[in-house]
Amino acid sequence: MLSRSRPNEAYRQTSFEARLLGSSREELVLFCLEDFLDNLRHLELADTREDRQGRSRAITRCVTALTALELGIDRNAEMGATLAQFYGSAKSTLLDSIRQTDTRAIAGLKTDFGEIAGAFRGALYN
Repeated sequence: MLSRSRPNEAYRQTSFEARLLGSSREELVLFCLEDFLDNLRHLELADTREDRQGRSRAITRCVTALTALELGIDRNAEMGATLAQFYGSAKSTLLDSIRQTDTRAIAGLKTDFGEIAGAFRGALYN
């Protein structure tokens, strides 16, 4: 039914599920980082178009990706507390953008998470 009413969403969901099923723990982390970045871009686009529903959907997906990243933190690891604080701060920034997008803060998140995703991708595949 979803494929008829919203084919883009059906494709996104199918792609999402396929990647999840075939991923290692490290690949899941990278997937969450990439999903977060994709949805930040959707947020910017929806904001430009003044699409409140699109903004809400993008923020929700970003928060979901951050929550998944938080749940995967090894709390006993040296960087565990730092990562938890970093993800929590990003989540707060997004929630502060519910009424009005703070484009400067969102751009900062894109830069920070883009660098992390790039470093993680390099470590994973090199």
